[in-house]
Amino acid sequence: MRLVIAPDKFKGSLTAPEVAERVASGARRADPTIEVVTVPVADGGEGTLDAVLAAGFSSRTALVAGPTGVRIEAEFAVRGEEAVVEMARASGLDLLPGGRKDALGATSLGTGQLIRAALDAGCRRIVLGIGGSASTDAGAGLLQGLGVRFLDADGSELRAGGGALARLDSVDVSGLDARLRDAEIILASDVDNPLTGPTGAAEVFGPQKGASADDVATLEAGLARLVEVLSAAGGLPVAAADAASREGAGAAGGVGFAAIALGATRRAGVDVVLEMTGLASQLEGADAVITGEGSLDEQSLMGKTPVGVARAAIAAGLPVYAVCGRTTLSADAIADAGFAGARALSELEPDPQRSMAEAGPLLEQLAEDLVRSIVEASAPAKPEPVTSVPASSAPAGRYDLVLRGRALIDGAFVAAEIGVRGGRVAEIAAAGTGLGADTIVELAADEVLLPGLVDTHVHVNEPGRTEWEGFESATRAAAAGGVTTIVDMPLNSIPPTVSVAALDEKRAVAEGRVFVDVGFWGGVIPGNIAELAPLHDAGVYGFKCFLLPSGVDEFPEVSVVEMREAMAVLAELDSLLVVHAEDAHIIEESVQPGSREYAPFLASRPRLAEDVAIAEVIQGAADTGVRAHILHLSNGDSLGRIAAARADGVDLTVETCPHYLTLTAEDILDGSTAFKCCPPIREGDNRDELWRGLSEGTIDYIVSDHSPSTPEMKFAGDGDFSLAWGGIASLQLGLPLVWTHARERGYSLEQVVSFMAEKPAARVGLVDKGRIIEGGAADFAVFAPEETFTVDAKRLAHRHPITPYDGQQLTGIVRTTYLAGARVESDAPRGRLLRREDPASRRTAEPVENGETA
Repeated sequence: MRLVIAPDKFKGSLTAPEVAERVASGARRADPTIEVVTVPVADGGEGTLDAVLAAGFSSRTALVAGPTGVRIEAEFAVRGEEAVVEMARASGLDLLPGGRKDALGATSLGTGQLIRAALDAGCRRIVLGIGGSASTDAGAGLLQGLGVRFLDADGSELRAGGGALARLDSVDVSGLDARLRDAEIILASDVDNPLTGPTGAAEVFGPQKGASADDVATLEAGLARLVEVLSAAGGLPVAAADAASREGAGAAGGVGFAAIALGATRRAGVDVVLEMTGLASQLEGADAVITGEGSLDEQSLMGKTPVGVARAAIAAGLPVYAVCGRTTLSADAIADAGFAGARALSELEPDPQRSMAEAGPLLEQLAEDLVRSIVEASAPAKPEPVTSVPASSAPAGRYDLVLRGRALIDGAFVAAEIGVRGGRVAEIAAAGTGLGADTIVELAADEVLLPGLVDTHVHVNEPGRTEWEGFESATRAAAAGGVTTIVDMPLNSIPPTVSVAALDEKRAVAEGRVFVDVGFWGGVIPGNIAELAPLHDAGVYGFKCFLLPSGVDEFPEVSVVEMREAMAVLAELDSLLVVHAEDAHIIEESVQPGSREYAPFLASRPRLAEDVAIAEVIQGAADTGVRAHILHLSNGDSLGRIAAARADGVDLTVETCPHYLTLTAEDILDGSTAFKCCPPIREGDNRDELWRGLSEGTIDYIVSDHSPSTPEMKFAGDGDFSLAWGGIASLQLGLPLVWTHARERGYSLEQVVSFMAEKPAARVGLVDKGRIIEGGAADFAVFAPEETFTVDAKRLAHRHPITPYDGQQLTGIVRTTYLAGARVESDAPRGRLLRREDPASRRTAEPVENGETA
């Protein structure tokens, strides 16, 4: 079954993308095989921006005047030469300080400035979504933002707000932005009120914005005066008197009037949004549609989102269902509007306050019940998408599993069939070959099959600090993010992995409790040089050291001399040394006082410290011939040094992490210690340099450096960056984080997967991982690259609900993860504990009795 979910927001509780994601989650709980397509929508008012951003528009921001004139950063959306400006983002009621309404003084200036910013971005078709406005100034502020001047009798600029318009003496339109002549403006609005009179902006909508009876009279006089003066001045595409009398002129405190005077075409908001989000094309091949909004009532029947979606669904011949917070409509009214059924949260929680507070979980439950009933009703006519054949009846030559769909093979997406036997890829065939299997899985149209990701930088922290994370929670998070193999770092566990005895203890704790495959790093600390060869023989994938204090006493740093001694030993073993490269002396000299501000912490970990330490690693690797690797590069200044070393033949690779590619120092607020990590998140220009390093191949791959801790440690010192634990928890989010930002920079999904699967696997010697190849591990991630979701820290699988990405909207969802040819289930830990393989045994290893790989 293909289900299209196209809801509006639940105002005060959930945005439209959040509603869509909650309904989708409930749908998948009802039937995991269901194909879900989410298309958040809106009616042209508040929420329009969320809908178009979810549909693939890019986010832009501009500094504009808020409704009281105070400068704010407001968002608009761009796709090609088309822009979407949502009035509520610049001039909305919700932006008024403390919620104090200012009926006479509020201005629409910021909305005009956003339109100008869209013109600056090269846009020539501008959709203006209005609704939720704080002002009743007839769009005078909007016009002012586009270059029109409003003057009083003294020739001075008229103060902002509808209350001042009665003193308007003259208008100068000579400065109106000339680019508007070549621009198309679409006014997305369902309001048909004129500007003035008993059904005009002041009389009808003024009281909603805090206007008293006297204020309404003042505003009405001001609106009339504006029309009079603009009519005398002329110079606008549509005469002011004509614009004032048209339907929709009174919308959003008269902003409709200003838009119409500028030549805007007024269209039903929901129709415009449905076009921009491409709903009609998503309905092709669908079986049912779910829409909804917070309140399904008489207003909904007057052209609001659910009815607009219902019209589109009915035109496509599809049944459509509604979900809502509450409904005041009768069953007959719901049916007359075209709905096959409607469900409300009030059925589950009659208390409106609790219903709004718990809207997310309640909506998931409601959707699960609704979708289960839809699936049951359609079951006789719909074959199951996953077909199972009893093993006893399977003829010879059949596979355990066949996956059919678009798969990433040899660096490109192709339509293929993947046959799996014994946990490995046995055959890759062209689509339509008809491979037989005990289980056949057909990927949905919006899904692709990726190799399981390989994350070689994960701090599991068990044993000894299981309260920080642990093998069960870490590997569940990995699987939820499409990661099928992790390599555990040697520190933060007690004991650290610096001896064979410690490795054995860690393996014993992990045995039977991992949901993905797990390998292990060994550690280099002062005095354990004799343990390196035994650890290598015991199967670690390489060795980690620090050139400055690690943050835990049991894993001390090594000096440069000690690092070189270890390099010499590891070169003989053909092992890999991975280095946390920051110079201890420079860090010591850069100590800053504790602060809730981020800048002192950033200054305490300067770029030079990283660059100097990297130079030491390069020189040591050049002198000893060891295979070396720079961990979590945060500093773009070091790229030239790294590239030069490689050109000289140094065997050196480099990783960076999602947080360095997606976050910037400028965006970190005071006390936001969820963002603290070491090395630190640096400035935006540095982030651009890291992306350049990836494109040029100087940075080899991307891994998480997943390093969680308890809330008490992460938020120690009430947000003091000098006291909080330095580590980012992002294991589950790596792929959507990187993909969201990479696609905006022109990278392909093929490149992203190479950075996060193939290249890290190759560097540590996991040659059967990170690619879909015949003979390779049958580890896969089923990924929906266009589906969006909002990060909710409480729903992540790692131990503590802490992440700097909480509340961010990301693109791309991992729907299913397969390990060794079987779907990963949250109650069945089937992962293996891996050992580094000798070259002669690679791709031929078999499980041994203890569940590990030889």
